[in-house]
Formats: sequence, structure tokens, C-alpha cells
Amino acid sequence: MSTAVKTIDHDKIIPASDAPMVAMIERIVMDPSIPIDRLEQMLAMKERMEDRAREDAERQAKKAFFSAMSKCQKELPVVIKRSRNTHTNSNYADLAAIEEQAMPIIHDHGFAVSFQPDGYNDKGELRILWEVSHAEGHSRSGVGEIPVDGAGSQGKVNKTGTQAFGSTATYGRRYLLCMIFNISTGDDRDGNRAKTPTEDDVTPITEAQASVIRGLIDEAELEIDQFCQHWKIEAVPDISKAKFNEVTNSLRRRIAFLKEQKEGKNNG
Repeated sequence: MSTAVKTIDHDKIIPASDAPMVAMIERIVMDPSIPIDRLEQMLAMKERMEDRAREDAERQAKKAFFSAMSKCQKELPVVIKRSRNTHTNSNYADLAAIEEQAMPIIHDHGFAVSFQPDGYNDKGELRILWEVSHAEGHSRSGVGEIPVDGAGSQGKVNKTGTQAFGSTATYGRRYLLCMIFNISTGDDRDGNRAKTPTEDDVTPITEAQASVIRGLIDEAELEIDQFCQHWKIEAVPDISKAKFNEVTNSLRRRIAFLKEQKEGKNNG
């Protein structure tokens, strides 16, 4: 009965950089004339090479992690506060807003985030284990200890144990996400994200446009100081091109209003 010999394809299981070292060790093993201490030296050298390769890989993964984190934070928006806290009469950015506005960018840069409840500490705070891993292999982890949200602003218990756990876990995830990625939150004053300033937003009006405005100021029976104070400028030429139409339309409305008043008095 013949016995099949199973060969090992070293090219598939051994990195190319380690193949010469493995081949040398195999030759030493097969040659009885070579002292055993030579084999031990070769194995020790191979271990050091593997440790060095592992350290290099970890260093590169860590470098990629922080490089991606820097780029990610640069692109993250100020998350808009769209939820209302009726107890404090203030707005806040809930977890859904953060996941909607920030998580797509976080994922685009190769990050994955996970949270895991880990019981309670001796103060009764909920422990939440967090981990941020990157596509290149490096990860960071830690624990957040969050006071349990089981009572209202007056200190009265207003939640069941299950509700308090859910509320605390959601609160913890929200704050940990913001802390880990340095996410800021803010009010949406215009109902939209702040627009990017255009060239006209920062370019002052021409002298011809300034003359038009000065003429309208006279017709509107305003003093220059009054006008400048209203538009928060020091002089008429400080108005930007983007505001020219807004300013002139405002002055024309005042002129029309004054004209109507004078005509009313004359007719009366």
C-alpha cells in the first residue's frame, strides 16, 4: 500500500521576506553535522525578525490611524442641535443627529466604532466599553462611566429601570462619540448649515455704488451715522457687494414710506 506524501507550499504560508530564513533552517535541521546550537541561534534570529516585522506593521497601522483621524476631524461638520430638552428649555444634538451628520464621514475614513455595556461601578454608574478600530489594523479602546439617568430635574424618579438603562446608554454613546472624534454641536440659526462665504461677501462696493447709497440716504432723511450704526459698519464703502441690493432696497422702502406719509398729510 502506497502512502501519499503531502507537500507544503511555502510560498502560500510563508511571507516572501521569511522564505530564505525558513529554507536555511530546514537545511540545518536536515544536516546532522551542524551543531544544535546553530539551529537555536537561527530560530532566535527568526523570532527577532518576526518581532521587528510585527512592530513595523503596528507602527504603520498606528500612523495610518492618526493620519485618518486628523483628516476625518477636519471634515466633520458642527452637528446641528435639532432636539429640544423641555426640562432645561434648550436644544441639543441627539444620537440620531450625530449618526446622520457625522458617522458617514467617520466611516469614509475607515473607522468603525463599537460600544458595549459593562455593568455598574461602585458608584452605581453605567460602565460603557468603547472601541475605535481602523481599516489599517490599529484600534483604541477605553471605558466611560456614566451616571444613571433615572430621575428628573427635581430629583424624582421618573423612569423604570429599563428606561433608565436605555436613556443612560444612549446618552453615554452620544457623549463618547463626540469626545472620541472631537465633534462639536451648535444651533442651526438659518435652518441650514452655514454657507461658504463668496467673493462678494468680502469684497467692498465700488465708489459708484457708494455714491448711489449716499444719495438714497439723503432721500431717506437719514444721517450717515444712523445708517452706519444700523448696518454695523464704520463707513458707507465698508458695505460688501453681496449686501448692496439689500441695502438699497431697504433705503428705497423707507423713501417710499416717507413719501406716502407726506402725501397723506397733504391730502388730509
